[in-house]
Amino acid sequence: MIKSKYLLTLATHSHRDWIVRQIEGCRLQMAAHGSGQWQGKEPSLATIEEDIIHQRYYVLFEDQQPCGGAALMSHEPGYDHLLQGQWLNQDPYRVIHRLFIAPSYQGRQLSKILLDQLEQLVQQHHVNNIRIDTHALNQPMRGLLARQHYLHIGKAWLPQAGERLVYHKVLGEKHGTKE
Repeated sequence: MIKSKYLLTLATHSHRDWIVRQIEGCRLQMAAHGSGQWQGKEPSLATIEEDIIHQRYYVLFEDQQPCGGAALMSHEPGYDHLLQGQWLNQDPYRVIHRLFIAPSYQGRQLSKILLDQLEQLVQQHHVNNIRIDTHALNQPMRGLLARQHYLHIGKAWLPQAGERLVYHKVLGEKHGTKE
């Protein structure tokens, strides 16, 4: 049996400080690229701790070394009433928040692997919809979402983050057609 060099696992308290350090590094990169995303207090240590306690933060490992992470949640209240656009459907969904690849691991297609792993996890729970948002100036994330066939469907207002572009992917579909 071939063992994958990638593993997605629930974050534990022992991962907390590493996650927060990597988010701080990503925060600096986003600022350098002119994105307003993550330039306030969020994601904060308290938010990451809450994610870990509620078992909704995952860490991606490459060859047993942590390289990225993301929160996977069942609902985002800010998505209930969009400022613009509409969701592709109203079926059960999961939300990806606080996704990052550690600065020292960037440029190696790991964000694609992380999204693929999260999509597989969502499908294992018999859910076929993922929603995600990003800042309008976060060009790397917008490019990733387009390459991964997430459809930009509008805008939402998130109390913790402000106005965000929202994306929706129906798993098993590619640009609105079955794969």
